[in-house]
Amino acid sequence: MTTLSDLQHTNPDVTIKTVTDPEFSQFGQVIDLPFQANLLNTLNTQTVIPATGNQYARNDPQFLNDTQRQQIARNFYGEQPIEIGYCNGHSNQLNAFEFHNCSELNLAATDFVLFFAERQNLVDKRLKSSKAHAFFIPQGTAIEVYPTTMHFAPCAVDSAGFKCLVVLTDGTNSPLASKRKPDDLLFQRNKWLLTHPENLRMVNNGAFVGLSGINTTINPVVEDRL
Repeated sequence: MTTLSDLQHTNPDVTIKTVTDPEFSQFGQVIDLPFQANLLNTLNTQTVIPATGNQYARNDPQFLNDTQRQQIARNFYGEQPIEIGYCNGHSNQLNAFEFHNCSELNLAATDFVLFFAERQNLVDKRLKSSKAHAFFIPQGTAIEVYPTTMHFAPCAVDSAGFKCLVVLTDGTNSPLASKRKPDDLLFQRNKWLLTHPENLRMVNNGAFVGLSGINTTINPVVEDRL
């Protein structure tokens, strides 16, 4: 059996599609990322998966030199400055949704699952988790997530965890210069976020609790099925 079919077997109550399915086109597209093999090698050999939780690095200079970054910036961001970082870890729940006023590029160094939802489904800053769609991203795949798509951290498909490259416009996810109000979705620079009440880390950090319903869990593939 494939990893996707194994995931579907261990998560019978969650519809898990793949980024090669036509339904993904409303959320993003599969892309050929410049220097993809280079980026994948650096992500695999120079970053680690933490023992617990997630680790996010907003901008890591070991991912390409300035000239190489400029090619990605030109192709996908119209020559705006970019940052290249990563998110590695062990998440296994929907937990929250965020969006940016730019596309986000992701490169999967491992298999993982991402939840997506359309920003147009936000009503009074709130969203029902039933509007979320789960997609399987195979190892080695690069995708563009559109600015109209809400997303959050990947979900691991096995106990080893996940590794995901993250490309955004420069400064995204850095601290705000202005003070937030309790009901602000704007959480960091170019990052609007709403959290599920069960996601206590984000709740305790002051994120707006606007995601309701089941905090969907992705059950990992059983090890002896790998």
